[in-house]
Amino acid sequence: MKQLIRHFWCLAIFITGACNSTDRATTTAPESDFALPYALDAPDVVKDLPASLREISGLSLAPNGRQLVTVNDEQGVLYFLNPETGAIESKQVFGKPNDYEGIATIDSTVYVVSSKGTIYQVKSDTQTVHYPTPLNGSFDVEGLCYDAIQNRLLIACKGRAGKGDRFLHKKAIYAFDLNKMKLRDEPAYLIDRNEIARWKGGSGTLFARINEFLSTDQAPSAFGPSGLAVCPIDGNLYIVASVGKALAVVRPDGSLAWVQRLPASRFQQPEGICFDAQGRLYISSEGKNGIPGRIFRFANTKSE
Repeated sequence: MKQLIRHFWCLAIFITGACNSTDRATTTAPESDFALPYALDAPDVVKDLPASLREISGLSLAPNGRQLVTVNDEQGVLYFLNPETGAIESKQVFGKPNDYEGIATIDSTVYVVSSKGTIYQVKSDTQTVHYPTPLNGSFDVEGLCYDAIQNRLLIACKGRAGKGDRFLHKKAIYAFDLNKMKLRDEPAYLIDRNEIARWKGGSGTLFARINEFLSTDQAPSAFGPSGLAVCPIDGNLYIVASVGKALAVVRPDGSLAWVQRLPASRFQQPEGICFDAQGRLYISSEGKNGIPGRIFRFANTKSE
């Protein structure tokens, strides 16, 4: 009770200070020479998924290039989907029940990552091989994708970015070296949540300041990566975040090219992201509040 009262008075003091502040200007997004080539408010395909994929997690183009492949976050099963209908066309068991998150494909091999950072290498008709990494549960691994240019897997962490002050207020993308089959020590990308807030705008409003103080999912800096993919058209890394409901585009040099809010009314819980060979964007979203899991497809306006 004492802790609750103390928290209440801290919030009251914070609100009073915010109300008395002369700086009431809202933050505007930085200027960028990049223009997002996807109309996120106008998907060209929306498909409801079967009940077994209500908790759909990662998403990737299947090895055959004609299907999508995904996992849910409870079963060691690969689901191969028709991208036009969302129907499950085949399944493949690869492991025991676990908290599976991201998925990526390289030629005929499928890689899956668990929330505790273990990578599962799944080849057709062969035993699944496990590769543990130092990314334990505190990192809360969520996303996985293939970076063909550097022959590595990229791993998105929703939780901690690393140990030390330099990782505070950051989100990390780590790289798994496919030549050495080992996680590299340093993050491939570090995303500053202050930059996310600048892009999302509104951090100067009273409502935004209260959300920041309480560290809620509605705070402008809220950004918990849940999926990632490299676009074959522009070579940038696209990161979808369920916490904070946003899509971020990161250039190869690590700078933010674009950040856009995702409407919660459409994306209940965006978890997976991938591209097909034509550069069309797919985003998967878990089902919530009576709404089934869904897949959204967006045309690339620059390739049309």
